[in-house]
Amino acid sequence: MKNKYLFIVGLLLISNTIFGQKINKDFIDGEIYIKVKQKPPTNSTKLVNFSTELPFLQKYAKELVLNETKKSFFTKESENLQKIYRLKVTDPEKIDEIIKQLKNESSIDYVEKVRLRSIISTPNDPNVGSQWSLSKIRAFEAWNINSGLNDVIVAVVDNAIQTNHADLQANMLAGKDVSDGDNDPNPPNETFSHGTHVAGILSAVSNNAIGIASASNNRIKILPVKATPDAGTSNNIYHGYEGITWAADNGAKIISLSWGGAGYSQAEQDVINYAASKGILIVAAAGNENTSVEHYPSAYTNVIAVASTETDDKKSSFSNFGTWVDISAPGRGILSTIPYDSYASFSGTSMSTPLVSSALGYIWSCYPLLTPTQVENLLKTTADNIDEQNSTQAGLLGMGRINLFRAIACPNGGVSSATITANSSTYICKGESVQLNANTGIGYSYVWLKDGINQANTSSSLTAIAEGNYKVIISKGECNIISNAINVTYNQLITSIPTVTNKEMPYCSKVISGNGLKATAINCNFGGPTIYSYAGPTVGYDGFEKSGENPTVNVGNLGGKVANVKVSITWQKKDSGNENTCDISDGGGIPYNEEISFKLKSPNGTIITLLANSTYAKGTTTSGIVTTIFQDAAATILENSLPISGTFAPNQPLATFINEVPIGTWTLLPEDDGFVDPLCVQGFSLTLSTDSPNQASKITWWDSNLSGNLLASGIEYTAISTSNVGTQTFYAQAQCDGLCPSDRVATKFITKPVPLVYAYPISLSLINDIHFKNLVNNQNIAFMTTANNETVIFDANNKTESVIIGNTPPLTSPISLCANQTYLLLSIGCSSNIITWNNAQNGQSILVTPTTPISYYAYCHHDWTGCTPINSNTISFESPQSNITINDEISPDSQQTFVGKNITASNTIQTPAKISYKGFQTVMLKPGFSVSGNSIFSASIVNGCNN
Repeated sequence: MKNKYLFIVGLLLISNTIFGQKINKDFIDGEIYIKVKQKPPTNSTKLVNFSTELPFLQKYAKELVLNETKKSFFTKESENLQKIYRLKVTDPEKIDEIIKQLKNESSIDYVEKVRLRSIISTPNDPNVGSQWSLSKIRAFEAWNINSGLNDVIVAVVDNAIQTNHADLQANMLAGKDVSDGDNDPNPPNETFSHGTHVAGILSAVSNNAIGIASASNNRIKILPVKATPDAGTSNNIYHGYEGITWAADNGAKIISLSWGGAGYSQAEQDVINYAASKGILIVAAAGNENTSVEHYPSAYTNVIAVASTETDDKKSSFSNFGTWVDISAPGRGILSTIPYDSYASFSGTSMSTPLVSSALGYIWSCYPLLTPTQVENLLKTTADNIDEQNSTQAGLLGMGRINLFRAIACPNGGVSSATITANSSTYICKGESVQLNANTGIGYSYVWLKDGINQANTSSSLTAIAEGNYKVIISKGECNIISNAINVTYNQLITSIPTVTNKEMPYCSKVISGNGLKATAINCNFGGPTIYSYAGPTVGYDGFEKSGENPTVNVGNLGGKVANVKVSITWQKKDSGNENTCDISDGGGIPYNEEISFKLKSPNGTIITLLANSTYAKGTTTSGIVTTIFQDAAATILENSLPISGTFAPNQPLATFINEVPIGTWTLLPEDDGFVDPLCVQGFSLTLSTDSPNQASKITWWDSNLSGNLLASGIEYTAISTSNVGTQTFYAQAQCDGLCPSDRVATKFITKPVPLVYAYPISLSLINDIHFKNLVNNQNIAFMTTANNETVIFDANNKTESVIIGNTPPLTSPISLCANQTYLLLSIGCSSNIITWNNAQNGQSILVTPTTPISYYAYCHHDWTGCTPINSNTISFESPQSNITINDEISPDSQQTFVGKNITASNTIQTPAKISYKGFQTVMLKPGFSVSGNSIFSASIVNGCNN
């Protein structure tokens, strides 16, 4: 069972004060935020009018201290913040029960505990500190370039600030104590030193002959905001977000926050959004736990998260890191002001944060016309890259370590930004490219980087042909500014190849629609829905710790953009144990279901909340293994309900992912924000559908298998010339929307001569057959192949007169003269049927019995308009003692033996066939030779025709 008595280390108050934390170290005991749905009264003020604003709370008079209810973030400029109230519970140990009841109120938008935030610095020996940090960020050089123009107001929201410190007073404005409700932000005693130390780093007075200097060069005015009550613990921040609201309404341009903790709060994000909406830059410390777990407020949207570095630019051992970090700055052994009129060195991201705030303020002073976004981007893009010094945290320390000199030098020299734009999509197929263009200016020089490696390109544009992370460094004089990153990624989805069929047509014929080369289009059903499932081990979560990597699925076979997403999570909230005890049986006590939350991260980096913290109610026993399916338009999970399996609507719509590219890694981000009872995630799956149309692929025709010229589009290609006998090779390619094109498939268009001569061996019995003689004498022969693979000749005008002349297709030239044999040479395709042979015989067919090497061909006497008259193909009869070359394709079902002294073959043997190559000396198979499946082929060295 969860231990309800977790004590905070270092509390300076006795336990019976109102600030002694007893119930939970992560939340302020007995305090809650509620946000109501109704619009505030027109004359709304900071005072709470229960009868008009919160009438439903009257029935909770015993459970709530109503007379201490506050509009913590009241501002006349935000109706949204006017709806948020901070209340106290009479019995802090019953806070979960009260929250459960309040969640059932229809008037409430949300209710949540008030998180306890803490300062995040570590004191050092006072003699260690120095101002090495100013040299490291080149602040002194920056001051020489531009001394600044206007004063910039930067709010320090912290535990307290000594406003009359000798090294601060000249740069101090009148402030506020939002915790005690007065105008005195000064510390009640020396233990409240943190805020004064932060203020000194931010804007200690320079050139006053005492103490220290700050990066702001006297151009920042400090707006001090005390957020810890005098009676509170100096290490804790109780009213930080009230302080942010007050600072936002009282002139702050930048708000510096050197405190925080784990765990998300919607009320806190609402306050941050309000300040950001007023054009204020919010800077916050990333935390000192040496973890990548998100730390708040630094991980909130609209906040600049700051990590800490050492003198050698390595990450400080204590500093947090992660993709949510924006920038880094020195944070070890930083000398600064403390109460009263003294100095000390502290370490932590608490120290790095005001240094960043000071740099931002100084940039804004020098260039007051820059927008907040431009100021932020200028500081980030002029930072020194420190990935080399931090190889294990490369890319997890933001854009690098700040360099104030470059940030000031760049716009001073006319370089205000470095940006990359692409002339087309950066989601490319292999073999494609995209042109990346940098912004241009007079005197600019360029260095292009891919994955941090110099690309040896000094122009303002780069043609990217390989996937990677591209940046450009623009330089001019003392300025070096690095651009935003553009990721060029390969589309891993390849369209399947189309099916093609070779085509034969006579010389001088016309290729028209219906008789061209054809390709069968591929069905492009790549839109899903497709299910992707996590196959790893159970991952345990407890108190922001986890037993392993977050569950992921890799999507790699969907085309188009995301159209629909469904998520399934199988999990259990156990009592007793920690993140490493998911394999142990449940403890049987109270599971704190309200501690869990789920988020989903897309390959694009978009994150949405599936289940918000504090949605479920605490149970009396475990709900067991639960499968929660999240789908838009499903029923909402009821506030304060217990976990059950089913389909529910997510906290934020899954439609957020629509139009993103689905390819890549999707990550489930579970979280458990309390200790002692773990969340155990056993299963995770994603069902994705895309807008990829379920239709046929597009077919294109090319003259080369790589590169080459696009000839035509469509399933049939007809722009083919038949003016030359021989084989033309074309290439068909298929492409589905959202996928890369297929490999190109070769298809052959064979132009046959006119007439086309076939050679058939004729038996003696057939020669003497009267029907055969009649057909040959009539000279009007057609032929066909039957279903039994028999060749039949017949009178073209009288099909009833037919003769079977063989059971194989015609022979392929050259024909080996190994025995006395008579052959029927049959010419086909001459429209006039007036044919002359090279042996001076006339007629469509002739019978020959060659005994010595000889060749035969025929000439057709017909209209050759538009074409050059040609002879037929040649049928050669070769001696077995001669060298022979075989180039012609061998037809299916052929049975033939080639005999020669030396045989050279570069032909194709179609299936099925039975072919033998017999060479007296050699048989050489050259490129182009192929044998289709199911054919019987042999090559051998022999010493005679009959071997």
